[in-house]
Amino acid sequence: IPSYNNIKWTSDPVDLNVEGKGDHNEHLVILHNSTNPRQILKMVLRVDTFHESYRLLFYSPFWILNRTELQLEFQIENNRAFIEVAQTPFLVCPDKFGSDANKKGQLRLYSTEQGDNATNWSEKFSLDVIKSTGMASCKVPNDRTYMVCVDIVTCSFGLTKIVTLSPSVVIINKSTMEIEVVETVSDKEQDKWGPLNPEQIIPFWPHNIKEGVMRVRYTHNRVTSSPFMMNQKHRTLLRMDDEERPAIYVEVTATDFDGVRVIFGDYKIGDAPLLLVNCLKKDPISFCQVDDVRAQVLPPLNYVYYTWSDPLKPRELVISCGSKKKTVELTPQCGFLGQDGDHNVSYTTFVDGVQTVLLFSDDTKVIEAASGMPSLAESMGQRVQIGIHDIGLSIVNDITREEMLYISLNKSKVVWTETRKSRVRPLSHDINIHLEELYRT
Repeated sequence: IPSYNNIKWTSDPVDLNVEGKGDHNEHLVILHNSTNPRQILKMVLRVDTFHESYRLLFYSPFWILNRTELQLEFQIENNRAFIEVAQTPFLVCPDKFGSDANKKGQLRLYSTEQGDNATNWSEKFSLDVIKSTGMASCKVPNDRTYMVCVDIVTCSFGLTKIVTLSPSVVIINKSTMEIEVVETVSDKEQDKWGPLNPEQIIPFWPHNIKEGVMRVRYTHNRVTSSPFMMNQKHRTLLRMDDEERPAIYVEVTATDFDGVRVIFGDYKIGDAPLLLVNCLKKDPISFCQVDDVRAQVLPPLNYVYYTWSDPLKPRELVISCGSKKKTVELTPQCGFLGQDGDHNVSYTTFVDGVQTVLLFSDDTKVIEAASGMPSLAESMGQRVQIGIHDIGLSIVNDITREEMLYISLNKSKVVWTETRKSRVRPLSHDINIHLEELYRT
């Protein structure tokens, strides 16, 4: 091998006449660093005979891709490998490469913040899968827990498993501004502010992912946002006390198996959580976020884009007109705010393209036209519910009148599962039946 890790590797001789291990006649090949013979690399050579010729398959059982930007140690069946931060894969070959036993992997990280001290070993996770995505946790005594996403796929070659290790939280700056982020717990900064240039992606290792609170600020003037959740899926527009950039967009995507992505971007049409439109000719509308005492006033025949003053509080709006007050959730709906003098004030919440709109009017025709909902005075008298138990799709050749393909979608059986150390596993058949009987009774 001429250039793996910029090193020339040369193997020991392999006698093809000697029977290899397992049913596939596989040999363990030891390669040595040409300049440092003590440094070795293990690979597997599979030997087949085909038409009185040898067919050789040379491969590594595992490729480890370290995307954590931290040094780590990877262990398979007591075979340990120290993996540096690099863009190239690290080749790993356990001693029992031909064993049929389930192979388990473990890892631990080396953090510069801990003085290059290692975390504890993570829980074991299976490597004998075709496709798997999960989480592994590496704990530091009396400090934090590093959560690592473990993605395992089988390469197109079919013999190598590619194991990608990446941080559970990633910050992505899609804005045109240089920004900085920091985790806060009880409104106290937990680390130094982490800088991000435009179009940059960085890993983020929170101290308290359960509380999961973050702030962002502009680098050039230190204008800082209100705190927002970074461990729950949501998107909003963060207020920034800056004349040129009064807001910055943030979107958080979060799954149990693929970690968290916190994405920042410049403001664009539709990013504001709400557009308020006052179609009343004489009456103003007052509004504020729930638990906020700072009310704003929308004059008659005006509109305004609105974002939450505190992203951590309930995202509901308190609206009032005259003496009438109501709390509104931002879900598609129609309703009455109340009677003001000789006319009824109605409202509707609907989505126009990508923008959520809250519209006020005393004309029900305007409400109906804007929302596409029936008159507020009409009530639902009938309901039709259609249920499909199974669906079958058949593809038939019209000429030969033969069925070429049949696909069916059937209701799956009920499976009870349990979660252990961030991994979901089905319960045994007997326990599954017993739990289902208890649930139905």
